[in-house]
Amino acid sequence: MSLPNFRHIHIHIRRLAMTAGLLAASTCHAQLGAPAFHKLDVLQTMPESAGALVYQGATFAQRQSAGIPLFRYERRLSNATTGLTASHITRDPSESVIILESATLSDQYEVRRLEVTNRQSGFTGSVRVSNDGRHLEYELNENGKVSKSTEDVSAPIVCGPSLFGFILKRWEPLKAGAKVPVRMVVIQDKTTYGFDLAYEKTTHNQAIFTITPSSFLIRMAIAPLRVAFDASSRAPVRYEGRVPPMENIDGKLKNLDARVQYTSQSPVYR
Repeated sequence: MSLPNFRHIHIHIRRLAMTAGLLAASTCHAQLGAPAFHKLDVLQTMPESAGALVYQGATFAQRQSAGIPLFRYERRLSNATTGLTASHITRDPSESVIILESATLSDQYEVRRLEVTNRQSGFTGSVRVSNDGRHLEYELNENGKVSKSTEDVSAPIVCGPSLFGFILKRWEPLKAGAKVPVRMVVIQDKTTYGFDLAYEKTTHNQAIFTITPSSFLIRMAIAPLRVAFDASSRAPVRYEGRVPPMENIDGKLKNLDARVQYTSQSPVYR
């Protein structure tokens, strides 16, 4: 899974409170200079520089039953003394790299640092998480404007590159009925949003887990996310929900609720 695009959820919440309706969120697609996207240019020709290939994902709109994927992305993993570095690399239909999410993780898939470079939406940013996982420091560059902020949290931090591993490390208690509260980090908003992880069911040898917004108002803006794993191998099979790349509809970029189908390239998920 790639990090969901929850840009301007706070705008949705204000509008819900004022009008009891949900309006489409707008996004500023500023263009940064070429140096900001140098990492994407490197990955364009040398994706292996981000590490070993773990899986590939084909991203379709949920309403799309077949055909050519709107986007493709891959998960790559490298090991260093600082921990695992998991990178999600998203390509558009022309095979151009448009988004990189790179997270440093503990062996329990706790987030230590997340960096995002998004050519499509025109921003770069990062968040550093304290050793105890409770304090976050953000830095964001949008159209050359740099801003910083901090946040304190009481629940574990998750992001796109960490979410599947986080679930797998807590497979048994989730299957036993536990609900695990987490905070999903969103770099462009410089904040986190609360979600609850839960096991839903096993069907057709697929174990399905839900990631549901903990706030009623956010549930009005964002539908629950769903992840399906092979019940035997525990390899990711499918993801349904909001994704980082946006869909071009009539010349305008819109948030995309997608279905992502995975093809494993590694004997075990990492």
